[in-house]
Amino acid sequence: MTHGLPSILVIATVVALALVPHLEAAAPATGRVSGSVRQAGTEASVRFAQVRIEGTALTGRENNQIIQKIGADGRYRLDVPPGTYELWAAAPDHEEVLKRVELSAGAALQVDLFLPPLPVSPYRVETVPLPRQMVGELSGVAFTPTGTLVVTTRRGEVWIRGANGNRWRRFAAGLYEPFGVVAPAEDEILVIQRPEITRLRDRDGDGVADEFHTVADDWGITGSYHEFSYGLARDRAGNLYASSGLCSFGRGVELPWVRGPLQTAQYLPWPGPGAVPDGHRSVARYQGWAFRVSPEGRFETFASGFRQPLGVGISPEDELFISDCAGAWVPTSTFTHVERGGFYGHADSLKWHPDFKDRRLTHTEITALRRPPSVYLPRGVLGTSPGQPTWDTTSGRFGPFGGQVFMGDVSAILTRIDLERVAGAWQGAAFPFLRGGGLRLGGMHQAFGPDGALYLAQTVRGWMPTGGNEGLQRVVWNGSDPVEVRTLRLSPRGFTLGFTVPMGATAGNPDHYRVQRFRYLHHPVDGSLRADNIEVPVTAAQLGADGRTVELDLLELQPGHVHELTVDAAVTDRAGHPLLNRVAYYNVNRLLSGETQPGPTRLAAARPAALRPGDPRAGAEVYRQNCLVCHQADGRGSREAGTPDFTLPGGIRVKSDAELFRIVAEGRVPEPPAVNPMPPWSNVLTEQSIQDVVAHLRTTYGAAGR
Repeated sequence: MTHGLPSILVIATVVALALVPHLEAAAPATGRVSGSVRQAGTEASVRFAQVRIEGTALTGRENNQIIQKIGADGRYRLDVPPGTYELWAAAPDHEEVLKRVELSAGAALQVDLFLPPLPVSPYRVETVPLPRQMVGELSGVAFTPTGTLVVTTRRGEVWIRGANGNRWRRFAAGLYEPFGVVAPAEDEILVIQRPEITRLRDRDGDGVADEFHTVADDWGITGSYHEFSYGLARDRAGNLYASSGLCSFGRGVELPWVRGPLQTAQYLPWPGPGAVPDGHRSVARYQGWAFRVSPEGRFETFASGFRQPLGVGISPEDELFISDCAGAWVPTSTFTHVERGGFYGHADSLKWHPDFKDRRLTHTEITALRRPPSVYLPRGVLGTSPGQPTWDTTSGRFGPFGGQVFMGDVSAILTRIDLERVAGAWQGAAFPFLRGGGLRLGGMHQAFGPDGALYLAQTVRGWMPTGGNEGLQRVVWNGSDPVEVRTLRLSPRGFTLGFTVPMGATAGNPDHYRVQRFRYLHHPVDGSLRADNIEVPVTAAQLGADGRTVELDLLELQPGHVHELTVDAAVTDRAGHPLLNRVAYYNVNRLLSGETQPGPTRLAAARPAALRPGDPRAGAEVYRQNCLVCHQADGRGSREAGTPDFTLPGGIRVKSDAELFRIVAEGRVPEPPAVNPMPPWSNVLTEQSIQDVVAHLRTTYGAAGR
């Protein structure tokens, strides 16, 4: 089983030589890099491999890079402007490989890449068998104090498995899409379902709940197909914490009923061109809010400004943290320390706020009111929709990460978070922890079991194909020390890295560390590109005497930015073993001094490159990462999402490239019978990426008039 991102780098510098004779005509504005990706040693093909080319000549692209999936023949082809590039290849269960290339205009360069298999990881993924009577859409998981396993399913059931065996029994049924559970005892289970928090009790001792008691139901709901109530978490005083996500709202057709008042107008009307981005909005009372319920059942609103606050967790210090999903007003997914009365970014929840419901704040005022997240989770690298945060309280039975946070995701990734309190506020770093190795999609909720393993409840229905992607898995540590950056902490001049094992001398070389910083934009469009992306020179790296720490000094350290740290594969432990994960993202909200505002800088971002003709192969990868869920792999669309069938006559076949570009960039109001608007993508995809995806659509589904 694999553990995280890559380890070994094979580094070479290759200067491209033109493979065609000199012509008198002007050389083309691009060159070509192509080749194959194979497994090192065997030269066998590698499943799910992809290449990534990155350089300043691609500053018009998101993150200055192009990502391309390897074809069935094991080959890739990239047409890019002349320049100096880093060419990466990666695949599940294999180490990442890098080659540096220099490409001149009109040159064609053959670069074959060979991926070594990953070393054996000390973590393995196991699938937990479920009873045949259970539909495996698991939406919640918890353990009782005596070790009994409790799960909820989106089909409205609660199941229990005893601590001393594999025998399951159904404890309750008939709930309305439960999405979280707390288990005080075998005969008392607390569940959040869409309309309420419910206490289930087994009064007669037959193992089945016979009392369903409403603990709280003071928030509004509608009949929307995409609307959820999230949680559940409980502090030491017995208070319960939960949240309500925004409703997917198109033209109102999907709201056959509502409980409580209905307000469909946006708090801040969409000021931009095209369709309203991101159809999620707060139409029923307290959608987009977190709330608390006392042991006596007293309901109180706790904080506002959320989009889809799926992950609700209480830390060992009894503090509330929530994960939220990227979309309008949420530039990328977040993990946030939530304080009572705080506002965390999404404007639409303010229509229920006692201080703001009767006035309309401006965009600038909303941003000023917003409290920043503790940690940003960059889209793709660290998933797309994070789940419930769970703290490692296993006393070492899950490895050397005690006190740290683990979160699953709707994508097949497990993220690790290291928090620290800086000048009175929580902030910290996020690391990829586990990807591949049998880990499935849909890890929305997780809990550590009495055996020290991490159990993940998985469901994806409504977002992507369910086949083989739902159920219950657990992640087990085999006792061997993983080679990892355990902690990443802020220092006066940069960062202090703490390792799980003593590292070799190469860890003290500043050339083996790369730091980039960037910002995300808080705005009403769906997500954000990286803004002001700048490389920050590492000026010094001091390895501690015990080999377990490195002090990194940066040329400058600015608050208000995410700092991406990449460690070179040349950094190994004293036995020569590479790091299992080499990238981390630290959100510097404030410096140790308490400063939150960036000052003057000596660094400058590169200028964007000119827009090039669309590349269908690059566009296919953009489509896979961003469009596939709604439009499907075969382009036939989804009835649930209301997306069109590209294979039918008309549609995109009769639209010009300019029309398609505008639709992708600006979004589109739905045409009946569809009810969901297509959000604008210009805030998430660069113009070059949109150009590429249009070229992919044109090549795949028909070349209509230009």
